[in-house]
Amino acid sequence: MEKLLESDLYGPVRDYLQALGYEVKGEVKGCDVTAMRDGELIVVELKRGFTLELVYQAIDRQRVADGVYVAVPLPRRGYMSPRIPEMKSLCRRLELGLIFVGFTGRGIAQVDVAVHPKEASVPRRDRKRRLAVIREHESRTGSSNTGGVTRKKILTAYKEQALNVARLLRDQGPMRAEDVRKQGGPPNTGVILGRNALGWFDREMDAGGRRYLYRPNAKALEALAEYEDLL
Repeated sequence: MEKLLESDLYGPVRDYLQALGYEVKGEVKGCDVTAMRDGELIVVELKRGFTLELVYQAIDRQRVADGVYVAVPLPRRGYMSPRIPEMKSLCRRLELGLIFVGFTGRGIAQVDVAVHPKEASVPRRDRKRRLAVIREHESRTGSSNTGGVTRKKILTAYKEQALNVARLLRDQGPMRAEDVRKQGGPPNTGVILGRNALGWFDREMDAGGRRYLYRPNAKALEALAEYEDLL
């Protein structure tokens, strides 16, 4: 168990939630795992062990989610571990869910939900944060990020959209913002190119001198190569 990483728990938890009909994303606004189904938002925090830090994180996520789980590897002694009843009791008191992920010698994972979170006894206290998490979750087109990673690149919704714009400009040549959008660019193509927050795009006037044409610069091409595996 010492060799396990938090990110090793992500795949089994993701597959479990997807089997229940949730759309699952990793590393969304600081949450290891977010899952949505019919407007319900579930957050799962992953840790190599049941720690006080994990409990603190989970309590914080209750400010935005309909239900929060903590997911940890099954203890070495399995369900004979004397800590398991204590872990279950604490999670019930805090209205948290508890997930154990067990691994066989062949690397096959088994997910067991030991405790389901109760419906919050108090209203959510941070609707702004909740909306930000939901927007980021829904804006991503796939589940490229692995929950629980550290010191690795994270593909945010905005960066994914900007990469899409850069790829279209790279493949089809300089274009106006509206033409990029017509070719499959995101709805906010004009904002991405106009603000150029990432510094990825150069612009020049068209032949008529009335509209800007955009092209990806060296930074954009480097980013496309860097994130190719996630795209």
